[in-house]
Amino acid sequence: MKRTVLDGKQWILDLLLRAKVNEFINGQIYKDNRPVNSNKEDIVINSLTMTNQILQNGVFNINCYVPKKSVTVGGITQLHKDNKRLKEIADKVYAILNDVWENDYNLDVETHQDFEEQNENYYNFRVQLNAYPTFN
Repeated sequence: MKRTVLDGKQWILDLLLRAKVNEFINGQIYKDNRPVNSNKEDIVINSLTMTNQILQNGVFNINCYVPKKSVTVGGITQLHKDNKRLKEIADKVYAILNDVWENDYNLDVETHQDFEEQNENYYNFRVQLNAYPTFN
């Protein structure tokens, strides 16, 4: 039986939940997108593509969001990147997603990078997933 990107997103979600990442962040883990204007530490799993060959290859993004922290410098309150918290979450997620071998699939981190947005930063993991076929 062929697998879909829906299977891949669920497998990644299961890995994160099994490792209790949802208890490590103050937000939630979502598939596809997160609530508009969320100001929490959220994780979003989405997919780019998955091939339809015997050994299916897929590419997935896992984005770890961390709100900027409010810092007062010279009497002026500013928002700054929370490097410490972003690193804590990124380190935990990286260890879970790197070099995974399961019965139905394997996956590995292909690239990772941090990005800045207005009120938050996020760390992106681009993951390569290989889904094994099932023969009934």
